[in-house]
Amino acid sequence: MPEGERRRIKRPSLDSFVFEGEETPLLLRRRVIGALVVLFVALVAAWFITAEFFGLRYEIEAEPFQSWVQAQGPLGPLVYIGVLAISVLVAPIPNMPIFIAAGLAWGPVLGTVYSLAGMTLGSVAAFWVARWLGRRHLPRLIGSRAAARIDTAAEQMGGKVIFWARMLPVINFDWVSYVAGLTAMRFRTYLVWSVAGMVLPTAVAVTAGDGLAHDIRLTLSAAGVWLLGVVLTAAYFWWRRRQWLAQKASRPGETVTSLTDVPKPDGEDTGNTGQTLIAKKRR
Repeated sequence: MPEGERRRIKRPSLDSFVFEGEETPLLLRRRVIGALVVLFVALVAAWFITAEFFGLRYEIEAEPFQSWVQAQGPLGPLVYIGVLAISVLVAPIPNMPIFIAAGLAWGPVLGTVYSLAGMTLGSVAAFWVARWLGRRHLPRLIGSRAAARIDTAAEQMGGKVIFWARMLPVINFDWVSYVAGLTAMRFRTYLVWSVAGMVLPTAVAVTAGDGLAHDIRLTLSAAGVWLLGVVLTAAYFWWRRRQWLAQKASRPGETVTSLTDVPKPDGEDTGNTGQTLIAKKRR
């Protein structure tokens, strides 16, 4: 790459990392957001009408389940933590039913503590599986130069990406750990920001489970908090992307570093993957 062109390349930013994608994530699309809001309002209305006028109750009788869990002694929490850790390693397994079970069994406080322990254990394991098994193959797949730029992006914005990926309800918890392990991100940075980002969404999910045993309004409130997080995430995404596109249009001569269209290094055959990461020149 010529030296003059290299000087014009901007360092990768969180904005370019997010907005260079060709498609808007599913849960950030306006039609999906609208459908979720309508569905939530319909559920709340149905609960209110049936409970207020027909006297129906929706709470689950959790005492038998709680008694069985307590009878397991210390083994109960240990098994739960292990199952949750495995669910993180096997990414397609959904975590939400497990969080709800924790809320039913131990309540919002201990349920959240045990859930965070299991999530942290599974996330650490997934990080190191990717680091040990996948990291060394990354330069072969995308080229050494592209891999080096991915590492630079991870070092510059890794903490923020991990935190918001954990916090936002539109991103799968589990895949984040594997992706982080493929980069040169420091484990300490990953661990601190990952745990910090998991606290709130995990507590909300566990509280939803606890509400099923005591007061369905807690569950509906937790669902409302989740939906509010989705709506606010989408609103910020739309607003920030509009700003980013305006800034991009105002600087037509710049080369913007992103995670698409990597030029192949001289003499290196990266196959089709050479166009998958970083350094897209705007003309």
